[in-house]
This record gives sequence, C-alpha cells and structure tokens, in this order.
Amino acid sequence: MAWYAIRSIYHFGTKADGTNIFEERTVCFEAETPDEAHEKAAYESQQYAEDNEFIAHNEQVAYKQDGENLIDGYELWSELFESRESLSEFWINRYEKYTYHPEPQA
Repeated sequence: MAWYAIRSIYHFGTKADGTNIFEERTVCFEAETPDEAHEKAAYESQQYAEDNEFIAHNEQVAYKQDGENLIDGYELWSELFESRESLSEFWINRYEKYTYHPEPQA
C-alpha cells in the first residue's frame, strides 16, 4: 500500500475584531488507491472538525509519497508555485501576510 499526505483547510475561529483564523493541516494515510486515501481523509477531517468545532473546507489536496517507509525527516508535502516575486516577497505574501497573532489573554 502507498502513503498519501492529504492537506485540509479549516476555519479555526474568529478573533474579536472579526479576523478569521484558518488552519492548514496535513495528515498521512496508508491506502491502496488515491480514492481510498481521500475517503479516509474525508472521514478523519470531518471528525477533527466536529471534535474541535471547526469548519472544514470541502476540498482536499493529496500528495502521494514515494513508497519509502516513514522515517525521521521524511517529506510529507511538496508543492510548486509560480510567481514573479523574489523568494523573500513570495514568503511574505504566502506565509507572513496571513500570520496568526493570538489575542492577548486577560
């Protein structure tokens, strides 16, 4: 059986100022086919969302692992992007623009 990393996106919550918080989560599943992996992931994602009172986006993205055993340092996800931005600009716009900043605890 192959291993698949399945990425899901969740509406994690909303801050007091109305800013939405999203979680991007990648989980590994062992399956005979991509369809089986997606079925497992859909079930797990639904349970995760229900258990945490999140809203799961209905689309998931799969990444088939290379078939090697999972070991320390094993790549779970790799995705390519196109941009005319520099590496620093891409980083800022993709990852820092929407950085989560927890509200201060009273």
